[in-house]
Amino acid sequence: MTETKAPILELKNIMKAYDANVALKNAGLTVLPGEIHALMGANGAGKSTMIKIIAGAHKPNEGQIILNGEEVSFNNPKDALRKGVAVVYQELSLVPHLTVSENIAMGVDSVNKKGRYDWAESDRVAEAALKRLGKGGEGIGVRDKVGDLRADQMQMIEIARAIGQDASIILLDEPTSSLNFEETENLFTVIRELVKQDIAIIFVSHRMNEIREICDRISILRDGILVVDGRPMSQISDDDIVTEMLGEKLESEMVEKTALDEIDKRRELLRFGFDGSEQDYVIHEGEIIGLAGLAGSGRSSVLRAIWGGKVRDDMHFEYMGESYTPTKPSKALRSKMAYVGEDRAISGLFFGQPILETIIMGHRNLSKKQMVNNSQEEKIFRDVIDKIQIKIPAEDCTPSSLSGGNQQKLLFGRWIIDEAKLILLDEPTRGVDVRTKEEIYQRIRKMAADNNAGVLMVSSELNELEILCDRVIVMRDGRGENVLSGDEITEENMMRYIAHAEGT
Repeated sequence: MTETKAPILELKNIMKAYDANVALKNAGLTVLPGEIHALMGANGAGKSTMIKIIAGAHKPNEGQIILNGEEVSFNNPKDALRKGVAVVYQELSLVPHLTVSENIAMGVDSVNKKGRYDWAESDRVAEAALKRLGKGGEGIGVRDKVGDLRADQMQMIEIARAIGQDASIILLDEPTSSLNFEETENLFTVIRELVKQDIAIIFVSHRMNEIREICDRISILRDGILVVDGRPMSQISDDDIVTEMLGEKLESEMVEKTALDEIDKRRELLRFGFDGSEQDYVIHEGEIIGLAGLAGSGRSSVLRAIWGGKVRDDMHFEYMGESYTPTKPSKALRSKMAYVGEDRAISGLFFGQPILETIIMGHRNLSKKQMVNNSQEEKIFRDVIDKIQIKIPAEDCTPSSLSGGNQQKLLFGRWIIDEAKLILLDEPTRGVDVRTKEEIYQRIRKMAADNNAGVLMVSSELNELEILCDRVIVMRDGRGENVLSGDEITEENMMRYIAHAEGT
């Protein structure tokens, strides 16, 4: 990528308002062909709105979109795609029961002829698109059913679909949020291959290490305004990026961990093990334990088994000193357990209901009252909103009106009403900005300390486990492989044990 090239995409003086809420104020973006351009900003900064404008999903109230030197107006996402602009969202839009070929080529004009679907042409388009991905397309057959593929392969299908429709600009929205370390590196290899073909990549992420590794230039939004305009990554530090995003320097509150010999004297909350293994794993009061490993190593499966969402016959449990058999989430809820799943859209938020319903539902199940006390629930709701510090446009708004970070905080708010003794967290900071991430870290520590609760958490961000955890269990093939404690918990050590576990 060289900066002497003419821009392939320019957004100039973009303004977008939703009623009285102004999301973008004279914002802009300049993208060059064959570059990887980072787009960053805190939750609520206007990134989602800009993404939707680039995708053709929303139209700006004011401003210009210039594509290949000519002003354009996108009427809808299909119109944007026909003009060479594709967006791969964090929540993939594939049709799982259809084939790879159908998912890649169904929107291609040459495949749909007079109301008939040309299977041979569909396969040809799909094969050509997968070939352009290089190694990323290997091992994927055009007649494979998409629902049978891994998460990283599904993402490759999304990218191949964009390529199959001749996209020259691909926007990747939090593309690594559901990928493990190896899959992320494979994605980066594909991205580097695409930019060699002069395709421009707009890369949206909150993960600083990934932005630093893959991107050429960076633009930053803050409160709907462009505050950094295409600065080369070599000319901006990580601290500067965070400061530009927040408008102030972020002061991280470092908390000294409790000594392990002190933790081991505390009451055991949960003991679990795997059949055939001599080792059990114990979570004590006030202890935070992490589960590390590649996707598919069984990290999330352990949490779901404890919560009762997925029965595992190969595991045994003791909870609060007694034998415990997980059966269903309602039993876990009555046993003072809390669960935050990795996909907030599936495992917690009620998008069609006011946000009060998301917060209060667990409490209703525990109280078992036949009648809803509106005034009491509204008081609980306001108390929770104040504690988790969410700014809401209206009390009857739905979770969809909130930024990703506030949606995640909403899930934590549900569990501060009835104090839990065991807290199960699956990717608790997925898709949130640096400030919200710090707030969630403090919330996890506070929930553990205030109620002597134990925490068992899964995270693909190893520095997160290093910051928070007293012990880390490295997983492989659904079982514990190694345990790291205290000063042993470093990113380097975890990577080494994960690589060893997967290679044995």
